[in-house]
Amino acid sequence: MIDGMDSTERNGFFNQALADFTFDVACGAAIRHLMDSGYSAEQIHNRLDYPVSIDRIQAYMDKRSARAAGDPNEQYEIIIEYDKYGRRSYRKVSINKGRKES
Repeated sequence: MIDGMDSTERNGFFNQALADFTFDVACGAAIRHLMDSGYSAEQIHNRLDYPVSIDRIQAYMDKRSARAAGDPNEQYEIIIEYDKYGRRSYRKVSINKGRKES
């Protein structure tokens, strides 16, 4: 037993992480794009060419929305940074707490 988990719990955790990763690679970008375009879960389901349940799409959309929402009272600013090759990246910095949010 490591970290309070037996091997069955670790395997379940790993299998869920692997399933989430493969789902994101297989259709995450398409769902994100259609979601950002204003499509509902049912409309996204009808647009995809591969089998994904509406419930799975809705759960993915809910998880993404919750992650994006954050604290509605938080004030932040976007910092633009450039690496040594001139590539631009953006970083969200909380003004209220003074800590980095990415």
